[in-house]
Amino acid sequence: MTELIKFKTFYRAFREVSKVVHSTSKIDLNEVLKLIVSKTTIGLNAKGAALCIHYKDSGYFHIRASYGIDEKYLALEPLTGKRFIAWPGKTHEIQIITDIFNAHRVKNPQEAWDLGIRMMVDVPLVIDDIVFGFIRTYFSKKKRFSDDELDFINAVAEQCACAINHNDRIKSQTLRYNKLATKIDRLSSLGRMAAGIAHEINNPLTGILLYSSNLFKKASKDGPFKEGLEIIMEETQRCKTTIQGLLDFSREKKPEKVDVNINTVIEKSFTLMENEFHLKRIQTKKDLDPAIVNFQLDDNQIEQVLINLLLNAIHAVNEKGIINIRSRMDMEKKSVLIEIQDNGYGIPKDKLKKIFEPFYTTKSHGTGLGLSVSYGIIKNHQGTVKILSELGKGTLIAINLPIMGKANENSRKG
Repeated sequence: MTELIKFKTFYRAFREVSKVVHSTSKIDLNEVLKLIVSKTTIGLNAKGAALCIHYKDSGYFHIRASYGIDEKYLALEPLTGKRFIAWPGKTHEIQIITDIFNAHRVKNPQEAWDLGIRMMVDVPLVIDDIVFGFIRTYFSKKKRFSDDELDFINAVAEQCACAINHNDRIKSQTLRYNKLATKIDRLSSLGRMAAGIAHEINNPLTGILLYSSNLFKKASKDGPFKEGLEIIMEETQRCKTTIQGLLDFSREKKPEKVDVNINTVIEKSFTLMENEFHLKRIQTKKDLDPAIVNFQLDDNQIEQVLINLLLNAIHAVNEKGIINIRSRMDMEKKSVLIEIQDNGYGIPKDKLKKIFEPFYTTKSHGTGLGLSVSYGIIKNHQGTVKILSELGKGTLIAINLPIMGKANENSRKG
């Protein structure tokens, strides 16, 4: 084979493999692997090839695809055992096996010899600097490899690793998508069920509250019923609060946006919470960006979110804590960042993923719907919310809202 013919063979084989691996359509991994071993065999003028992948369950490398080699020989046993997981050398170099009878990487050397195999070459498959498999090429006679041949088989191995990694990511993303879709479907069903139950329960609760209130007014101050009726009223009111939370959660009310400055909403929220801060002796600090411009949002809904987050912060710091709130303008991203930070007890890592789920709460008297509703409001504003927390050090909640609509550059408020 002349150098020109050899180069064309390498180029065509590599191009075909690369085209399939990077196809925008869904790939069949088994077909890709079969293509890789066949093109490797043809490109190197070899007797055959096998592609092996390490299986964590068994600890062995098992054959996923082969070409040109008797299946009976390949089926004798896994090509390598647990001791081969650590690839020789730190740079994951190609392993050229010229003495198949004395190479510890070769199993059943006599059977291989009887098939006419005189030499083997192992090329590692690497992802994130970890060898997860290799391509073994079989030759009917010993030979020396040119740099072009080594470059070819290395390039094919890289494409192969890319294909497997791509396929694994698709599987992972599909699994995550399916889980998310199932969760969304459950939440949707929960919302519809919650709305129905809430409406059915709300009317009897109103009646209970009404009649107990009337009886409470008529009951003697020193009589045995006054305290009991007060408890009934308090518990009924608590039930109504939970029901209202369910209704808010299920409705996902569409924002009624107006042109407003987010700093104004923050100031109003803080004013409404001043009494709570004072009673709990909590230090507060506002750092509001005066450069923030007016933009379209539902100020009532965002105020509801801020009050809910501030209440959570108050609960976290208890007394004599510190709560900071900041706002920042990002003109490049056309968004506004709001951060609420406390020095409270923090949230365990295993609980962080659950805090936006309905009915999840760490409060003894909480409904577990406040953050779920707040999350829905932020999403309906096309915004995002992130939470960073560390036990014993506190929590940081970051809300990012896109500047929607026509911002009024001349109307800026601190």
